[in-house]
Amino acid sequence: MKTPQKLKEVLEQFTPVYTIDGLTKQFEDIAQVVFNGHFVVNGEYEIYPIDIEFYFHDEENGIIVEPQMYHKGDLPYFPVGSIYPHSSGVDMTFEREGKYRASFLMRGYTYKSVSGEKEEYTNKTNNKKSPFRSQYLWEDLLGNASVFGKGLNIVWVDNAEFKKVNIASSARVNVNKISGENGDRMWHFTNLDMIK
Repeated sequence: MKTPQKLKEVLEQFTPVYTIDGLTKQFEDIAQVVFNGHFVVNGEYEIYPIDIEFYFHDEENGIIVEPQMYHKGDLPYFPVGSIYPHSSGVDMTFEREGKYRASFLMRGYTYKSVSGEKEEYTNKTNNKKSPFRSQYLWEDLLGNASVFGKGLNIVWVDNAEFKKVNIASSARVNVNKISGENGDRMWHFTNLDMIK
């Protein structure tokens, strides 16, 4: 994949390879782009994804299925770049109606205040002192907004310059082995440059 620097372009141009190894490579390429950007929430703080895992479900042919995926089947398709909160965390989706469901789940992130007044902290899956809780991301990404004020405004911002980051790939967290497959899908990616 030529690496466009814009997450929107990468997700809109995504054309899946219908093999586990092929998707693993494609998802690692997308992770590079995700790790080169961040969310700005209400102009007040930034959320940098540092730990993400991918989910893919072929709705057209059933070649690659995702039994534990939340949004599939009779649910409406989400537009590319939709934020989808659920009991395991928050997904960003990139789906094609009638073809497939795809998303990445944010498992860890760094929070930074835009003004620099608030403390910076990291919430990630493998933090033994304070393990990741999905409600933390719900609060940081979707909270802190009054419907009587400006409301909620979440914007994705790509970094001005694309920089290849060091990524570790591993099995997804709390995902059952999929029947008929030899091993785990190594679709959990961690930005090693952001882990302190």
